[in-house]
Amino acid sequence: MKKILYIVSALRRCGPTNQLYNIIKYLDRNEFDPYLITLSPEPKDSRWEDYKTLGVRLYSLGLSRLQGFIYAAKKIQSMLPEIRPDIIHTQDFRGDSISSNLRTNIPKLATVRNVPQFDYFMAYGHITGRLMCIRHINALRKITLCVGVSEAVTNNLKNKYEIRDVLTIQNGVDTDVYFPANNDEKKLLLQRLNLPLTGSIFISSGHLSERKDPLFLIEMWNKRFGIQSNNYLVFIGSGNLQEKCMHKSVNNKNIRVVGRVNNVPDYLRCGDYFVSASHTEGLPNAVLEAMACGLPVLLSDIDPHKEIIAHAPDTGFCYKLGNEADFLSMLDKITAIDKDVISRASLKAVNNFFSAKRMSEEYQRKYLYLCSLAVKAA
Repeated sequence: MKKILYIVSALRRCGPTNQLYNIIKYLDRNEFDPYLITLSPEPKDSRWEDYKTLGVRLYSLGLSRLQGFIYAAKKIQSMLPEIRPDIIHTQDFRGDSISSNLRTNIPKLATVRNVPQFDYFMAYGHITGRLMCIRHINALRKITLCVGVSEAVTNNLKNKYEIRDVLTIQNGVDTDVYFPANNDEKKLLLQRLNLPLTGSIFISSGHLSERKDPLFLIEMWNKRFGIQSNNYLVFIGSGNLQEKCMHKSVNNKNIRVVGRVNNVPDYLRCGDYFVSASHTEGLPNAVLEAMACGLPVLLSDIDPHKEIIAHAPDTGFCYKLGNEADFLSMLDKITAIDKDVISRASLKAVNNFFSAKRMSEEYQRKYLYLCSLAVKAA
């Protein structure tokens, strides 16, 4: 039995936490025994109990960010003789930084879910973002194996930062949770969520931030449809632009800013299309979840989005990032296509390329590979 030690900041309900949950959910428990250490106190929307239900052995250091910076590595170092992991797996800035500095010969794997030089700058500004980017890349250079969640992420690490021990395992979606609704189920969901029973509903889920650019979508909606339309735009998620989005759409009843919800699958299952204006992504969970629910997707032409469409060319379209004319043209194009054809193509692509089970199995093969390297080195 191989022990896998996961180290993360916390188990807040978000994309990376959900992806890690999927990896562990489909582990072969005859081969692998999962342990997990969180660095910070758990937030209100924690998935701690969900992980506990999976049988993960959980530890929380309960440290603030400042305490974590000073004490976390030392505390985890002291726990290694007790846990005796065969692999250490991290997936965020703090976890990767700590793992890279642990004094051990245990193989380390880091999942990279972003493009550091873009994401940190957009989230934290030029100075702090630059420092975080430098520190993260230096940490990744000391990791045994880096895994990019998309070819775009992997190529960025290889080409820009010359990290050679890196490969791609694309994100996966759990089809036990995300799946299409039939007509009767959809009607009931629309009623329950207080959404219109007629017309087309476009869903955009994710953080309402500059990186996701929801204001562009609101502007396009007002320009194309105005307030007299059967086409509705529904935002799911919160963020620093939430108030601005609500203000900008206050006079348009066809735009809903719902905020953060804990029933994302319900919204996707009663939607008709998914739309994204993101400027940067790793491999977006939101898009994969929408496809698993059978939705056609209209996406900005960033590399991770194009990577998804390349696997599933019949599931939607990409438009030029920030280009009004191209967005409106692709919007007209996608609404003119038979949705049943796109839905079947989306489901096929998810099952063939983007399932959570497939993703977990690929990680498990890498765990065994790293364990074999450790045996040879011993």
